[in-house]
Amino acid sequence: MKTVLMLAVFLLVGCSNPWGHDLSITVTHPPAEGVQVDRSYIIKWTLSAPDYSNTGILIFVDTDLNPETGLIQISDTLSVESSGYLWDCTLFPEDDYYVRVMLFEGSNSAHDYSEGTVRVIH
Repeated sequence: MKTVLMLAVFLLVGCSNPWGHDLSITVTHPPAEGVQVDRSYIIKWTLSAPDYSNTGILIFVDTDLNPETGLIQISDTLSVESSGYLWDCTLFPEDDYYVRVMLFEGSNSAHDYSEGTVRVIH
């Protein structure tokens, strides 16, 4: 009965999910003005996520802002307690790369692209 009542309140007032938290993640580094690197770069983000065992973060790089083309995964699943990742750029060709982070909890996910790029030069 309590679940039905909560669902009714949720539908009537248009509140967010009454059983969990909304997921959100924002790339903070690289910054909007971009950076230039040779060997490595620390990617940083902020997030809001529930504290469940099936919640994690994946990091990708991309030469454009289209996740359907050229997206390269650079991390294994990271803990939601982490706030940064050291990207080894030494094996990447010289180019400008946007960073895309994905926060997931079960089948729910949130994504964000960096505003600026990481320019890899060797």
